[in-house]
Amino acid sequence: MHPVAILGSGFGLYGYLPALAAGGATPILLPARYRERFTQRPELARFADAIVWTRDEDDALRTATGVVLALAPEMQCNRLAECLHYDNLQYLLLEKPLAPNPKSAAGWHARLVESGKAFRVAYVFRFLDWSDELRAFCAAAGGAGLITIRWHFLAHHVRFAVDTWKRQNRLGGGAIRFYGIHLIALLAELGYAAVSSSQSAGDATDEIDRWQAVFTGADLPECEVEVDCTAPYGTFSISAEAPAVARLAIRRDDPFGDITPPLPGADDRRVRPLIRFCQSVFNGVGEETVHLAAIELWQAVEAANTRNALRPHPPNQC
Repeated sequence: MHPVAILGSGFGLYGYLPALAAGGATPILLPARYRERFTQRPELARFADAIVWTRDEDDALRTATGVVLALAPEMQCNRLAECLHYDNLQYLLLEKPLAPNPKSAAGWHARLVESGKAFRVAYVFRFLDWSDELRAFCAAAGGAGLITIRWHFLAHHVRFAVDTWKRQNRLGGGAIRFYGIHLIALLAELGYAAVSSSQSAGDATDEIDRWQAVFTGADLPECEVEVDCTAPYGTFSISAEAPAVARLAIRRDDPFGDITPPLPGADDRRVRPLIRFCQSVFNGVGEETVHLAAIELWQAVEAANTRNALRPHPPNQC
């Protein structure tokens, strides 16, 4: 048994709570002030027996052996500083980005490794079916060919004009730090280590809404990436070609699959990869080098990046 505390009453409840329950982590410790948010989501009622309500966040941390920090990057760093002082906390499940910027993330990564605690950062694309296809293509291509990854969508904060940290680059939001980091981490795991070019654009000074980059790695095809979180349509596609290798063509509504009207009481579509993500921290296999490679590639992206260098939206041709 791994008593796990969840700090974060948004995705922490409708994402991590179902994932932890499905993975057998019990009990799940929640601060009492989350109870109202919990009762407002009737689809979560089936997890009531798995929950132990604690007086507050600190009480949860003192009782747990593991913790999920489903918080904004700055808040996550503040709580993480506390968590590292709790000897009873052996497992840390952290949201991405680890910190608002790559320099800070590198510092926190070093502190996490030094702590000796098992930790994971939620780069969950590695747990999706298409990532296995991409991994196999890269292995077979032997350095030849070209991979193009396009991710176009209309972010919630754009659609509804929400003032949130997720749109502010300095706080860890935007097309690179909040969305693109998923792809950066996956490419780093595949062995990509250099950035030939990186260009971005945003309507406001501290906003990056669109991003394009080209990645290279030893014995890997060149990889072009495009992320647009203001697109009027949603599509995720991977097109890959290389000599003597079958062409790879993947298309979804978004990375987590085709979007269909949710059934009553259905889990969020991100819960399935989150189950594997949560279980990974308890299996005893270290992944420190994977996380460090992701931060180093993120640093390379930002070092190469040029702001406001992109053209207006292309037509829907993904």
